[in-house]
Amino acid sequence: WLTGPDDAQATDVHYRSLTGEGNFNWRFVFPFEYLAAEEKIVISKKESMFSWDESITKVPPRLGLQVWDADAFSKDDFLGSITLDLNKFPRGAKTAKQCNLGMLKTDGSVPTMNLFKQKRTKGWWPMYAKDENDELILQGKVEAELILMSTEEAEKSPAGLGREEPSALEKPTRPDSSFMWFLNPIKSIRYIIWHNYKWTILKIFFILFLALFLSLFFYSLPGYTIKKMMGA
Repeated sequence: WLTGPDDAQATDVHYRSLTGEGNFNWRFVFPFEYLAAEEKIVISKKESMFSWDESITKVPPRLGLQVWDADAFSKDDFLGSITLDLNKFPRGAKTAKQCNLGMLKTDGSVPTMNLFKQKRTKGWWPMYAKDENDELILQGKVEAELILMSTEEAEKSPAGLGREEPSALEKPTRPDSSFMWFLNPIKSIRYIIWHNYKWTILKIFFILFLALFLSLFFYSLPGYTIKKMMGA
């Protein structure tokens, strides 16, 4: 959301992703009125259906992003979030590997940007939550592109919500791990076990191979030694 939870928008759901990766290619559109002199968004709305006049509220232009884990039989689980003040927020990382909690530092060591001046940016931002000690925990990473347009520019280049017309977006290429696990048990084992514990499994096989080799070596060593002593 931009002006508050009341104007929240959501993507579709990437079901059954066993790798933890979600692909959406989803567009959000937030029309708003901005006061450049005060660097705030103007929100006009009626307090109730019986009000004649609209009340005006001015709030900072803060874009809130959240990531949730969709559950079929219980409430969705909150994973992490980030709030970007569009007047000054950390510049997105170029790659997911470079995206980390260090981007959230406010000591001046992290490059920042103003969307109202740059108009457009793309990158990776960390999604975080707080533990019981109020420490930040990295919960994920999101790649997003932010584009700011004036009313005239938006009218010349209309865009639909989500992946709808006009200027429809393509459906995302989602990994083949998006399947029903009970219909594909072999794939499930591959993605759950092999994808997450590949190097551990390889190390175990290497240790077992080395142990077998040493056992055979020491088992055959006495017989070989006796043959050498007998001159055979």
